[in-house]
Amino acid sequence: MHVTTAIHRALPRDILSPPRADKMTTTTPTIQLNPDPKIAEQQIEAVIFYLTTCGYIDTEFDLREKAFIRAFLRELVTARIDAQGPLEPELRFERIEAQHEHYVERFQEIDRDIKSLLTEAVTDGEDPQRFVLSQLKLRCFELFQRLSDENRHSLLEVVDRFIYADGTAHPEEIAFRNDLAELLDTEMLVDDSALDVVGSIEILPATQLVPLQDNHPFFAKFEHHYSADPDRLLKQFGTDLKLLDKVEEAWEEQRVRGRGRLEGHQNVSEFAGGDEFLDEHVHVVPSKPGRDYELIVLGDLHGCYSCLKAAIQQTNFMEKVRRFKADPEHNPDVRLVLLGDYIDRGRFSYNGVLRTVLNLYLTVPEHVVVLRGNHEYYIEYQGRVYGGVRPAEAINSMSERLPVDTFTRFLDFFDSMPNMLIFDQMLFVHAGIPRDSLIAEKFKDLSALNREDIRFQMLWSDPSKADIVPDELQKASARFAFGRQQFRRFMAQIGCNVLIRGHEKVNSGFRSQWPDEDFRLFTLFSAGGSDNDDLPPDSNYREVRPMALTITSRDGVVAATPWAIDYKRYQDPALNRFFESALEIDISPQ
Repeated sequence: MHVTTAIHRALPRDILSPPRADKMTTTTPTIQLNPDPKIAEQQIEAVIFYLTTCGYIDTEFDLREKAFIRAFLRELVTARIDAQGPLEPELRFERIEAQHEHYVERFQEIDRDIKSLLTEAVTDGEDPQRFVLSQLKLRCFELFQRLSDENRHSLLEVVDRFIYADGTAHPEEIAFRNDLAELLDTEMLVDDSALDVVGSIEILPATQLVPLQDNHPFFAKFEHHYSADPDRLLKQFGTDLKLLDKVEEAWEEQRVRGRGRLEGHQNVSEFAGGDEFLDEHVHVVPSKPGRDYELIVLGDLHGCYSCLKAAIQQTNFMEKVRRFKADPEHNPDVRLVLLGDYIDRGRFSYNGVLRTVLNLYLTVPEHVVVLRGNHEYYIEYQGRVYGGVRPAEAINSMSERLPVDTFTRFLDFFDSMPNMLIFDQMLFVHAGIPRDSLIAEKFKDLSALNREDIRFQMLWSDPSKADIVPDELQKASARFAFGRQQFRRFMAQIGCNVLIRGHEKVNSGFRSQWPDEDFRLFTLFSAGGSDNDDLPPDSNYREVRPMALTITSRDGVVAATPWAIDYKRYQDPALNRFFESALEIDISPQ
């Protein structure tokens, strides 16, 4: 039996135009809720999300619109309870009130989630409002795709009624509604029947790691604040710029040996058993038969130095490198893989996270992989250098204190950074895959991974809950989405079966995106913490439980274990000199 509720009949899923005033009170069509409670919840969530979205499209979510949603939810709940059979009046009232309160709470959660989109990073020059609308349209598309055609039709009729709830049909609301209707009518087919990539990865339960040693002398010389004194600040940044030079020189030495190695190759399996190399912006590390590997993976760090130091100490990284160098036959080859976004948001960007990461690389370059994030992206305009994302706290806090040449050097350095690591069949990259249109046009062989346009898109994309994200939605924003089937097709094309990324603020710190066993995508976020004083008090990154990932591999047997980062231990002044004194230059959004 389907549960139904009566609502106003507006227009079907064609182009919406303003209704006649005398038609606004008719109530006949229905939304049918699936008898499966789980599916019914998805249907109701789609209703709530879309109606809340519509409230924001005209930029003012007014009281009449909020009252409409509350009243509609009561209609929906009442019909659902009544369809279950007769009840005593008092019991009926209690059940209606309980369910209505549940969905009002969900409505309030969705309202907060939509507001949080306003804090997401966007590329410089992109209209934040346009970005938010593109993300809302994508989420509505994902939710609507789960519904039957009949329920999509009925839900759009509810939307038509809601659009006029405040007495005015705003053009933005009508355009949004019509765009979504057209997207849902688009036929999208991707044949993945021929996909053939061997191998998989086992996800082990999350664990806790306790450091064997609380501190290491390596860190002490880097743990000092930038000075507010102009002359001293110039000297401090002069030292940091020399560090950039040394790292670039080391990368270039690797590139000389690996340049052009990707050209003509279609599949990463063609490198199996060979030597590792860096071809421009792509590291390739084929595992050696019979050797144990341990990959310690960190997602976005965003100025959270305590998270970085904790992760290195919790994994006993320094000691594991020493043991491998002393006896490689009986110890795992350990690699620290950093997925980018070292700067912004937190208080210790250049002088905490980035400085330490680069010194780690110079100390043991064969054991540290430093990848670029979308925040490691600066642009030059009319003689000034700006952060390529907004907000860009690191450069904004220093740009008036230092000459422009300082940030021109950072711009060039960021452009030189590697973008991805291919370890056997695993792809490590900051964000995701390129747009379908660019893959079709430009992807001829693996050397295309070094194209600037492809690398840029792989710094910004996000996975979607949808199987396929239409081309129109992918082109709506620099931070675009890709669907499950699009991901599977791209990964099979290059011969990979696992993608590990950062980029997305995942409050749980670690997320497995889709249930597929043959192609896996993991999102990792290593910044955050509810009481992490590396972050400003009002940062929404405090909602995150920062996590890291350890991947073990031997002869194709691969397992991954997520674990919580014990950042709080490293906010003790005895273990972190940054906390011995107050900041001289505050890092805050500007």
